[in-house]
Amino acid sequence: MARSSTADPLERFRFTLNWSADASSEGTAAAAGFHDIQMPKRSTNVGNYREGIDADINQLFAGLSTMDPITLSRGLLALNDANNQLYKWMSAVHNPSAAVPGGTARPANAAAADYRKDVTITMLDREGGIARRWKLYNAWPSNFVPGSDLDASEDGDKSLESLTLSYEDFQEVKAAGTPAVSVSPQYAVSE
Repeated sequence: MARSSTADPLERFRFTLNWSADASSEGTAAAAGFHDIQMPKRSTNVGNYREGIDADINQLFAGLSTMDPITLSRGLLALNDANNQLYKWMSAVHNPSAAVPGGTARPANAAAADYRKDVTITMLDREGGIARRWKLYNAWPSNFVPGSDLDASEDGDKSLESLTLSYEDFQEVKAAGTPAVSVSPQYAVSE
């Protein structure tokens, strides 16, 4: 049978997820292996109006856009510092001033900088090269489940932890780091 294309579609199981480990250290990144990741979604409200002199037809316009949260899941591992990053990240959202020596309060924008991180989802090709990449801006954990419900009757099932991320915007980026599509001006990547 003849091939209809010279390129095969990407496989869903080859991906990575990275985020900046610390807001003050731009170059470092934390990575964690996940079982599944929901893709980012943007939806825009549709508004309509009709001028008084128009026929019985509504004019449509684009309203506000919202970003749907994404959920990440992975197998629960024995506790150590390397795999405790998700819990630390969620804890920073719950109590952002706890990381300050002496526990003194900080202004809200400084506290938010500790738990808001840019997240990169990378899809890989068969050879392990970067095929597609999406960047989520100012992401933060809005829900964390530290493991599956415990049930002794379910023999052999693995416990999964999940993290839900809320974010302000996303864009698809080229491998070089420049945007492939337009993005809100406040999140535009400069060359």
